Amino acid sequence: MGVGKVAVGALQPVGCLPGLTAQNSFQHCNGTYNDFVKLHNTLLRQAVAELNSKSNDSGAFIVLDFYGSFTKVLDHKDSNAKFRNLLTPCCTPTQTLYSCGSVDANGEKMYTVCDNPKATFFWDRFHPTQSGWRAVFSGLKSEFETS
Repeated sequence: MGVGKVAVGALQPVGCLPGLTAQNSFQHCNGTYNDFVKLHNTLLRQAVAELNSKSNDSGAFIVLDFYGSFTKVLDHKDSNAKFRNLLTPCCTPTQTLYSCGSVDANGEKMYTVCDNPKATFFWDRFHPTQSGWRAVFSGLKSEFETS
């Protein structure tokens, strides 16, 4: 089909998503969830290695290490990322039944947004901000430049 490489994304440290760290006031990641993610990513790498061994091009499939790249930022090991309150989302719903962007019947916002989204890693309970993604992809880029 003319595709040179197929990139498969490994899972990020799901236990660090604000939706799971909210229960401990956004202070630390949930290790149990991250252990399951590590197992998943190990099995994914094994499956990709098997695909490559059966392929005509031994490097046709690559794994993007989102876990490592996210962890580098979240552990403050990425000097390019200067985030405050890494696990705290910028946008938070006013009540658990709402999400970012929710409005009530009168059009009132049912969420609050932080003053400086560029200084936060997570936008909401699940998604990084643009600055967060930039830091993650910067880590991925450096991984490919060194390999």
